[in-house]
Formats: sequence, structure tokens, C-alpha cells
Amino acid sequence: MLRTYGSVANGADAKEDIEKSSPAPSVAVVHLPMEKPSSPPESVFERLTACLRSRDGWPWIVVVGVAASILAIPRPETVSFEGWTLLAIFIATIVAAVVQPGGLGLGPLCIMAVTIACGTGCLTINGALKDLGSKSMWLVVMAFFIARAITKSGLGPRIARRLASFAGANNPLALAYCFLFSELILAPMIPSVTARTGSIIYPLVYSAAVERDPDGSRRIASFLTLCCFQVSAVTSAMFVTAMAGNPIVQAFANNYLQNDIAMLDDDTQSLTAFNWMLGAIAPGLLSLILVPLTIYVLHPPLSQDPWLVSRTNANAKAGHLPLDAKGVDRLISDAGETRVKSLLFRATLREVIQKYGDVEGRARARAEAHLGGDWANGSSPASAAHNSPSAGKQQQQQQQSGRPWSRDEAYTLVTVVVMLLGWMGQGKIPGLMAMDATTVAFAGVSLLILSRVLLWKDVVTESAAWNTLVWLAILSGLASSLKDMGVIGYFSGKITRFFASANFEPHTGFCILSAIYVYSHYLFASCSAHMISMYMAFLGVATGLGVKPLGAALMLGYVSNIMGGLTHYATGAAPVLFGKGFVELGEWW
Repeated sequence: MLRTYGSVANGADAKEDIEKSSPAPSVAVVHLPMEKPSSPPESVFERLTACLRSRDGWPWIVVVGVAASILAIPRPETVSFEGWTLLAIFIATIVAAVVQPGGLGLGPLCIMAVTIACGTGCLTINGALKDLGSKSMWLVVMAFFIARAITKSGLGPRIARRLASFAGANNPLALAYCFLFSELILAPMIPSVTARTGSIIYPLVYSAAVERDPDGSRRIASFLTLCCFQVSAVTSAMFVTAMAGNPIVQAFANNYLQNDIAMLDDDTQSLTAFNWMLGAIAPGLLSLILVPLTIYVLHPPLSQDPWLVSRTNANAKAGHLPLDAKGVDRLISDAGETRVKSLLFRATLREVIQKYGDVEGRARARAEAHLGGDWANGSSPASAAHNSPSAGKQQQQQQQSGRPWSRDEAYTLVTVVVMLLGWMGQGKIPGLMAMDATTVAFAGVSLLILSRVLLWKDVVTESAAWNTLVWLAILSGLASSLKDMGVIGYFSGKITRFFASANFEPHTGFCILSAIYVYSHYLFASCSAHMISMYMAFLGVATGLGVKPLGAALMLGYVSNIMGGLTHYATGAAPVLFGKGFVELGEWW
């Protein structure tokens, strides 16, 4: 027993020794998922709060809230349910264009508005898209094509550089006044704002802006665009022949003055082109002086290239200053061809080298080798080839002698002159020169296509034109449908009755009346449509307040043009300028 026990004991000891000498087998540990305690379902308030906190949620809440608020207002008896619902859809679309829910642009939002308006029975699809074939819409589209031809042919940059030579290469404010003067000269001769500003002036502004702005920096371009837009509203108000709706206002006013105002006894009480200009010339010129200055303060253009300033500050922190020849090489190489060609980069580089350049002058010499010998004087580049001192000398000689005119520039210039004559002779010269503004624009684009200045590919790929046609035609259709359904007439009558019952002092009452007339333009996509809808009603209210009839007729005629500076769809020229994308929607509004 002892032996057996001893053998067992010895075997146990041996087994223990073997277990100690052999490694222990690895055991896979499986972590079982722990069950989370079930949370109660989220309440509606919690979901709404989460949606509001999300980046894309709150704009939709605002848009839906605006529409619901309008629908919650008791509907007037004189307005149909469809008309009141359409008003909610229209205003919600305008609000959505500002807050941009989901990052959607105006085009997709307008398509959604048509879907909702037709789906709820407010409009038929034909009624919603009735303005798609309007001649005003197609004049806007043709303006995009003409602007592209002027820029593509090189005519726009040539004229812009000539104007810049008077204004100074690095003075955007003086350049804005040069374009202002051009707009003022053309205003009494061309009765279409879209043709004048969108097809002639803005292509020059675009060329000058692109030449001065580095890639990615749009402040000079947006400054010039805003100046061009606001100036066009002022010049349109200064002359009867400067805007297509002004003769309509003149006819309405004269009919009212001569038939409804019994105290007229001489010809001076009629509204003529001369007394229209006489009343507008002083405030108009003062406004033209102040508009660029005001925009310069509120939306100043960049004075330095932000990329180069940031790069210089980084080099200073890293101890890579003063700047030598190799440093200039790196800056120009990293900046890229487009930025190097911009005047803003060249001017900023001069300041950087003056402040941080090496004492020996190697940085300045290398910059002159890259950019040309005239770089130090601030001259604009004529081409992208600035890689040797000889190239700089050739560029200087070419600028002094003048670059020869190309075939495309010559054809484009002739076409623009023909269109100018057509617009100036609109309705004044019988025959071909009696064509309306849209027909003249179609003829001009046809000539540009026949001369191969514009290719059909250029027309098809001008996405800004087709995008603008979609949203502008839809907004215009919705606005005109509001008028047809009596919504505009209801508000006009409401305002008339309010002023008839209120005991306003004439001047105070007329100021309030004018403000209501101007800001109601948010509901219109055309100044002419606004004038036709509301001018006569507001003129009657103004004379009822005790304002002199001729003065009221003139003032309402002036503000009928000034209100065109409110929105990006207010006039025919506005979509052309907005469509280039230099100005954000929030900045525009």
C-alpha cells in the first residue's frame, strides 16, 4: 500500500513537474455584450430639439414655420384658398433661398415649390411654367451668352485694361467709377437694363475683376459686381428711356393727371421726359457718387493677397526671413500661374519684398526675372509667360505698342455695335431697327455663332444661364399667378383703405406709402410687372393724402426703379450679375 501510494505520489509529483515545465495553454476570453438598459422612446420635443441643433435641420424648420404661419392667418374672403396657399409657398421659397436648407440652391428650391404648388392644386403645371417662354426670360439668357463672347474673344479684357489705365491698376474704387460713368452714358440710349448692364457693362466688370483677383479670392469681383448692380438701379431712375417700364409709368401718370385731376390747366402738369430727368438729375448724381463709397465701406475689396500674407507670416514664425532668391522661387511656384498673374498678388509681393527682402536685393531681382522688369512699377501682366528678363522687356514693348486686334475681337466689337444701334433705335426707326430688345439680342448671338466667336459648346456649357432661366422663370410665374389670383390686389386695396382712414400728414404719409411700395417688390420678379400692378393704386392714395399730383407721380416713378436693387431677381440684369457667383446670397440681400 505504501509502495502503491508512493508510486502514486511519485506519479503525482512527476505530473506536477511536467505541468510546471510545460507552458499553460492559452484560453480565449469571450466578452459577452452587456445588455444596455432600455431607454424610453424619444419624445417629439426631443426629436425637434435634435433637429434644431443639427446644422441642416434648423433651416427647414424656419421655412416650414414661415409657410405654416401664413396659412394660420385667417384667409380674407376675397382671396381663394389656392391663392393664399400659393402666397405661403412663394414667401417660404424666398426664405428658403436665404437660409438654404440642406445647402440647396435657388434652382432646386424653385422646382420643389412648383411641385408643391401643383401637387396641392394651387396651380397647373402650365400655369406654373407660363413665364418660361417669356421674352424677358430669354433676354436674360442671351445676356449670359453675349457676356461670354465678350470675355472669350478678349474684347472685354482689352476695354477693361484701358479703363484701368485711367483708374490706376490697384484702385478698385476708381475702377468702379469708370464703369459707373460708362453706365451713365449708355443709360438714356438703351431702354433695357438687362441689355445695358447685363450684356455690355458687366462683361467688362467681369474681365477687370478676374484679372485683379487671385484664384479663390473674390472680394474685388464682388465689390465691382455690387457697384454695377446698384448703379444700374440709379441710372434707370434718371431717364424715362433708361428702363422699359418707365414709359408705362409715364403713360399711366399722364392719363391720371389729365383725366382724374380736374385742377390741371397747363401743359407743365404732364409728366414729360424732360421734367422726369430734371427731377432726377441732382439726387441721381449724388447717389452715383455715394453708392461706390458706401459699398466700399460695407464690403471693402481686399488690399492684400490673403494667401501670400498667410505664407509670409508662416515664414516669419519659422525663421525663414529675410526673403532671398530661392524664397521668391518657392513663393511663385507654390502660388500657381493664375494667382501669379493677378494684380493683387503682384502688389502684395512688392510690399513683402520691400519689408522682408534681403539687403543684397537678390529677392527683388529674382521677382523681376519672373514677373518682368515693369513689375516694380505695378503694371498688369499681359500674358502668363514671365520667366525671364527678356520676356519682361518683350512684354513692356508689347504693352507700349499695343497688342494687335484678333479676329474674334473685331467680330465681337462689330456685333456689339450693331446690338447697341438696335437697342438705341428700338421703336424709333422703322424696319429692322424696330425690333424689340430680345430680338436684337437673339440676332447678336446668331452673329456671334456664325462668326465662330461662340461655339455651340459654349452655349450649352453656360450653366449659369440655364440655371438662372429655371429659377427666374419659376419665381416670375409664381409672382404673376399671385396677381392673377387677386392676392396682390387684396393687399393693394388694404393699403389704400388704411391710408384713407388714417389721418397722416402728407409728407409723413407719403414716406410710409413709398416704403411700402418699395419693399413690396420682394413679391415681384420684374419692375415692370410691379409698376403695372400697383403704380396707379398708390398714385391715387398719394394724391388723396394731399401730395401734389405731379410730384407724387415722379417720386413713385423714381422708386419704381430704385427698388430694383433689393433682390437677386428684382430686375432682368440682377440674375445675370448674381449668376456669376461672385456675391453670396446673404451678402446680396
